[in-house]
Amino acid sequence: MKRQFIEKLSIDPYPGTLNLEIVDPESLRSFKELKSMRGKEIIPKAPSFCSAQCYPVLIGGLLKGAIVLPMVTGYPENKMELIASQNIKKALSAETGDYLEVEIS
Repeated sequence: MKRQFIEKLSIDPYPGTLNLEIVDPESLRSFKELKSMRGKEIIPKAPSFCSAQCYPVLIGGLLKGAIVLPMVTGYPENKMELIASQNIKKALSAETGDYLEVEIS
């Protein structure tokens, strides 16, 4: 999967994702609209992993990354997973509970 992130999104992914909870109603509407669009598909080789749609973003106005939307039934509608080439929290000096701006790029 790492190769697909590099080829399709130009991101050599740092291990793991940063999970955000979308609490603002307007942001949640925008996120639902984004999810209705086709992203760049990441297809795992291992059957124990799920496919994902990915959308390029700019995180905190500084860090190139992607939203990773796992294609699984029952995935929370207000959960956003982010991936980048480095640890997002450290790169942006973010703490648990901080608000992060995520801009589609």
